[in-house]
Amino acid sequence: MQLMDTPYTAHLGPVITHSESRATESLLPSYHPSPAMAPSLDKAKHVKYWQRCFASLLPSPYTANDSSRLTFAFFIVSALDLLSSPLTPQDRSSIRTWVLSLQHPQGGFCGSATHMLVGQDSHKGSANLAATFFALLLLGLAADTDDEAASAFAGVERKKLLHWMKKLQRPDGSFGQVLWEGEPVGGRDMRHSYLASCIRWMLGGGAQKDGDGAEREEDVDVEGMIDHVRHTQTYDGGVAEALDHEAHAGYAYCAVGALYMLDRPPSSTPSHSSPAIERGVPDRTALIRFLVHRQFRYLAQEEEDADSSEDKENFVETGLGAMTLEDGCTHVGWNGRWNKKADTCYCWWVAGTLSMMGASHAVNIAPSRAYLLNITQHCTGGFSKYAGGYPDLYHAYLGLAALAVIGDEDLKDFDVGLCCSRETLRKIELAREGLLRIDADRRAAESGREEFWGAFQTKA
Repeated sequence: MQLMDTPYTAHLGPVITHSESRATESLLPSYHPSPAMAPSLDKAKHVKYWQRCFASLLPSPYTANDSSRLTFAFFIVSALDLLSSPLTPQDRSSIRTWVLSLQHPQGGFCGSATHMLVGQDSHKGSANLAATFFALLLLGLAADTDDEAASAFAGVERKKLLHWMKKLQRPDGSFGQVLWEGEPVGGRDMRHSYLASCIRWMLGGGAQKDGDGAEREEDVDVEGMIDHVRHTQTYDGGVAEALDHEAHAGYAYCAVGALYMLDRPPSSTPSHSSPAIERGVPDRTALIRFLVHRQFRYLAQEEEDADSSEDKENFVETGLGAMTLEDGCTHVGWNGRWNKKADTCYCWWVAGTLSMMGASHAVNIAPSRAYLLNITQHCTGGFSKYAGGYPDLYHAYLGLAALAVIGDEDLKDFDVGLCCSRETLRKIELAREGLLRIDADRRAAESGREEFWGAFQTKA
């Protein structure tokens, strides 16, 4: 395992500074990949896995999460997009109709119609940030041509949605997930801040003002959000829900992602310099060090022995007598917290975070790919959470995302900010432009009516 010395492809973002690189170089032993170690993605099986998920009922364990159908739909449709497996025009139309049916009249989207009673509309229930995030991405994914993409957000109640989202923010800058009796509830989970920041970017929140600046569009408290994120870095450099909680790689991605999307240009480039990250992460080097420590040498026999024990989660460090001076390392697994086992999804959470921070060269690419493709890639397609497990939608999608962000020729170019293909990112940008034009035309029409009636009343 190592901090790689060589830069990687441009789509992974710029490298960290020389001083930061030197500060973290010694954390991992050097590794020289062997030409013989070249596992590959079994694309055909992955396509079949995702097509099966799209066309048939999901297994019974998913029933408990039925209220999160939009989330599952995103994983399935976006995975097929990454694998270049197109949907039919009929499927695209059905997805769009279904997503818009879940829009709440007071703003936002519900996760499914699960909480609808007989005779009620499908939007009954509470809109939430996660459902709204995935709804907007699905509308972009459902578009085929540029013309379709430009009208993908037609039907989205932008003004109501942004007003609803503003109400979800607390005075301390954090976000709840849903509104209950007009107040935000759902903890101060960093995921909520990330989702809100992405939704704001996708809809162009805070971008519109009247020409004279007299009336400003409702927007979230950006400074409050940055301040909230800044106060969640922990003593070990990681990020948690609060600075006295346990750090977690998933929280790190959401914190950095929230900042990254706050000042992302409307028409994005593969990477951008983010002043918000500089302001919102007090100790950048410590966070990079925490993330680098999430990768470790995967040893199959020790993992199997641990799986047979009662402790299914905690990782036991290799004993001193088992250590060698060999610098070969064929498989690198990733965990989300200290002393936990390897988990497929954390390759994505960590690699994505490092990419947004311009520290992609800290990812040990070759053995990380080997771990995903040799250890958790399932023989029927998809990825499992750990070695020997069954594939599930969450880990199967984030396994593809991890491969895409570290580079795989069988997958489309990937956007680390929105966790989707760059092609979908472009559709979202076109959809936003189209929606802003619709809003501008509506405001102009309303202004014209006011001027007409004002003139009429003056004459009277």
